Amino acid sequence: MILKKQEKNGKIKAMYSSSTICVSIFDTATKDLTVIFNNGGQYKYTSVELTDYTRFETADSNGTIFNTYIKKKYTNFEKLDKLDENNIKSILKEVDELKTAEEKVSTEGAAKSMMEVMAGMVANYISTGNVDSSMLRKLESKIAAYDKATNPQPETAEA
Repeated sequence: MILKKQEKNGKIKAMYSSSTICVSIFDTATKDLTVIFNNGGQYKYTSVELTDYTRFETADSNGTIFNTYIKKKYTNFEKLDKLDENNIKSILKEVDELKTAEEKVSTEGAAKSMMEVMAGMVANYISTGNVDSSMLRKLESKIAAYDKATNPQPETAEA
């Protein structure tokens, strides 16, 4: 999942919350896509179509889309030098900071939404003496959203 995106001079740099991929850089002029993995490995794929890059960039599971739409389709690639330990640590630290901020916002929003529905149910019960089944279903979906925000499932991907 994308955490941060910058566009400058025809290049799109994105950072991800992914178990395998931390950064991508897409050159819109040359259609070169550089993918940087959490282990510091870098690969440059050539002639990547914007639609495939966009699909990869906006995916909930970047690793899965990378394997399906980039790695298999674009076999003309170059393995670049691995990032040194300090560079990859710096990138991963920024990714972790962005993830923490995103998770806090997501968790707080999910909790607030769940509590608002609960408060509405309580107010309805106090005034009518009945539990509204439609509100109960809404609460179930809010609880599921809260569970998802507080316990995200790791993605599976291969580098």
